[in-house]
Amino acid sequence: MARLLIVKFGTKNLADFSRFVDYARQIKELIEDDEVWVVVVSSGAIFHGWNRMHELGIDSPFLGQEELAGIGSRHLLNAWGNAFAQHNREVAQVWVTHNNLSGNGEKESIRERIFNYLKAGVVPIVNENDVVSNKEIKWMRQGVSENDRLARRIAELLRVQEILFLTDVAGVYDDDPGLNRDARLYQVVTPEDVPFIALTVTTGVLGRGGMKSKLNEAIACFFAGMRVVIAGNEEDVILKFARRKSVGTTIGTFTRFK
Repeated sequence: MARLLIVKFGTKNLADFSRFVDYARQIKELIEDDEVWVVVVSSGAIFHGWNRMHELGIDSPFLGQEELAGIGSRHLLNAWGNAFAQHNREVAQVWVTHNNLSGNGEKESIRERIFNYLKAGVVPIVNENDVVSNKEIKWMRQGVSENDRLARRIAELLRVQEILFLTDVAGVYDDDPGLNRDARLYQVVTPEDVPFIALTVTTGVLGRGGMKSKLNEAIACFFAGMRVVIAGNEEDVILKFARRKSVGTTIGTFTRFK
C-alpha cells in the first residue's frame, strides 16, 4: 500500500480559489512523483454558503449555520473539483457524521470507500455533514473545531502515519501573533508543555476552532503514533511536510523554538 497522509484545511486556508489550485498542485505532485495517497479533510462549507448568499443579497432568518453548510458544501466541493481538474485529477465528496464513525458497519463502509477512491487515483474530500448533524455547530460555538476532531477520527480509522493541520498562522506560538509582534514560533512542542502553551493562545484570531482545539486533536494523533505537524500557508507546505522537511510546529518529544 502507498504511503498515506491526511491534510486538514482550515476555513482561512481556503480564502480564494488560487489557494485551492496551489494545494491541488502539491497533492497531485505527491500522488504522481512520490506515490503518496492524500486524504483531504476540509472546513469551509458554512463560510462558502454565507459568501454565496451574501453575493446574492439574501439574508434570510431561515438560513442558520446548518442550512448555510448545506448550500456551501456544493461550492466548496466545486472549488476543490475545479482546482484538481486543472491538474487532471478527480475528487469525491465523503460527507460523514460522528455517528457514522461510531457504528462498525458504517465505519468500515466509509473506510472501504475512501481506500477505493485512493486506489483509483481520486482525491477524497471529507467534511462533517452539518445538515443532519449539528454537533459541529454546537462545538464550534464552544471553541471546538469539529473538523479538527473529524480529521483525527478519520486518521485513526484509516490508520494513517502522518497528519498535517493547516491553519491561518505559521504554527504554534508562545503568544497570540495577531496581538504580539514578538511572539515566538515553536518548532517542536511536547504534549506535556501544551497545557501551558494553551493558556497563551486565543481562539478568535485563528478561526472558529482555534489553536487550543487543534492542539488537543494533534496530541491525540501523536499518542496514536502519528507524525503530527501544525503549519500555515508557507510555500509548498504540503510537499515539505510529506517530504519530512521542517514546517510549522511538530508535536514531539522535546520543546524548541524555531
